[in-house]
Amino acid sequence: MDRILSMSGLSLERLQTLREIAESGSIVEAARGDANRQSQYSRQIGELEQFFGIELLNRESRPYRLNGEAAELVQITSEYEQKLGDFYNRCRDRPRSLTVGAGDSVFQWLLLPDIEQWQTSLPNVALHFKNLRTLEVIGQLQDGEVDLGVVRNTATLGTSLKTAGSIKFSYRLFVPKRMRKKLPPDCPIECLGDLPLAVLDGKGDFRTRLAELAREAGLELPIQLELSSLPLIANAIKSGRFAGFLPEFAAPLVADRATVHEVVGFELLNRELVFAWHPKKAQSRTALEDAVNFLKRTFP
Repeated sequence: MDRILSMSGLSLERLQTLREIAESGSIVEAARGDANRQSQYSRQIGELEQFFGIELLNRESRPYRLNGEAAELVQITSEYEQKLGDFYNRCRDRPRSLTVGAGDSVFQWLLLPDIEQWQTSLPNVALHFKNLRTLEVIGQLQDGEVDLGVVRNTATLGTSLKTAGSIKFSYRLFVPKRMRKKLPPDCPIECLGDLPLAVLDGKGDFRTRLAELAREAGLELPIQLELSSLPLIANAIKSGRFAGFLPEFAAPLVADRATVHEVVGFELLNRELVFAWHPKKAQSRTALEDAVNFLKRTFP
C-alpha cells in the first residue's frame, strides 16, 4: 500500500477530476459543454472505478452523478490536498491558511471589527472568509472545504463536529429617526401596525415567530420590503424609509439614524452562535488548532 500512488489507474489528476465533478454536480456540468473534456472526465472516472473495484457514479440518474463512495473519496482527496498545501506553505515560509464559513452579517458585524485580534492571536495565518448559510457551513465543515464555521447553537451538527465559544444576542426593532415615531423602549407587537417594515425573506425562525406574534395580536404586518440578508435590512433602515429588525450588535451601524426598541415576545428569538470545527482536521492543521485555542480563550 505504500506504493499505491505509483499503481496504474490512480493519479492526482484523476482525483482532482473527481473533485471538480463533485463541485459542479455532474460530468456534464463540469465539462461546461466541451465534448472532449466530457469524454476525458468519463474515461478518468472509469479508470478510478477500475482501480478501486467499485462504482463511483450513480448511472440511474441523468446526468450521471457521484455516489456515496465517490463523496468519501473526494473528502479524502480534499484532506490530502490541504495537508500537502500546508506542508508546501511551511517549506516556503508562507502563511498557513484558515477558511472560515459564516453568514455575511457575522463577518461584517462580528469578525471583521475584531480582525486585529484575530491576526494578533493567529500569526502567520491567512484568513479566508466564505459567505455561507448555516446548512452550507455544516456541509463544508464535514467535507473539509471549511476549517471553522459560525453557526447557531441549535443547528444540527451531527456527531463528527465539535463547538467552542459562545456569542449570545437578541433582536431589536430599529426605527429611522426621520419617521418621528415616539415608541417606548419596550414595544408591544401592536407598535408595528403602522411602521413600513423591511424583513428577511423566506420562512426562517425569525419570520415564523414574527408571524405568530402578529396573528396572536390580530395584526396584519405592514411589510413593504423583503430582503435576503441582514446587511441589506441595515441599508434599508439607513435609507430612512423602513423600520426593521437587526441583531443588537448591529446597533452602532445605525445608531445615528434610528432609535432602538425591544419588542415584547421577541425573547424567544434570542440566539447563540458557536464556532464549529472537525476534530480530525484540527489534528493535522496547526492553523485550525491554534484558532480553536484562541476561540476558547476569547469566547468562553
